Amino acid sequence: MRGPNGELADVAAAVPGVARLTTVLGSRPVKVEQHDDPPGRHIEVQLAVAPGHHPLEVARAVRAAVAGAATSETPGPVTTAVLITETAA
Repeated sequence: MRGPNGELADVAAAVPGVARLTTVLGSRPVKVEQHDDPPGRHIEVQLAVAPGHHPLEVARAVRAAVAGAATSETPGPVTTAVLITETAA
């Protein structure tokens, strides 16, 4: 994956506790929607949580990391949703 989506995917995958990015609800693990009125961006990330990690903590860490990486080039707020599609036992 290349471009901004690929960069955000790399950021999400690098967060401790992320086993891998998944594509359960679509063809891409990271979906980015640009909004013009009002200006902003919404990002959705699908992932699997690695064994021994708390899903809520991983989701919060991914949300913060991805939102932080995406705000530099966005005029307006960035919202981020993290969908956990798998947890490993």
